[in-house]
Amino acid sequence: MKRDMVLVRKLLEFIEAKGARLFKGSIQIEGYEREQITLHLYLLADAGFIELGQDTLADKGPLVLTWKGCDYLDELKAQDRK
Repeated sequence: MKRDMVLVRKLLEFIEAKGARLFKGSIQIEGYEREQITLHLYLLADAGFIELGQDTLADKGPLVLTWKGCDYLDELKAQDRK
């Protein structure tokens, strides 16, 4: 499965909008399957944009947007304003 930058942005915006702590199972993005969302959460965590709690991938632990993730999302929004 390829990296989908539209989904990356949607996930970051979803996490930002829903507050500091979410659970993976609570994330639903229209037009995307659970497997796509899960893969992209792994990719975002690997890149340092989100932090997954110990049990997040089992739908039990929290995930949070990191400082780096906030900065990246701010950059994307700034590009939209240009």
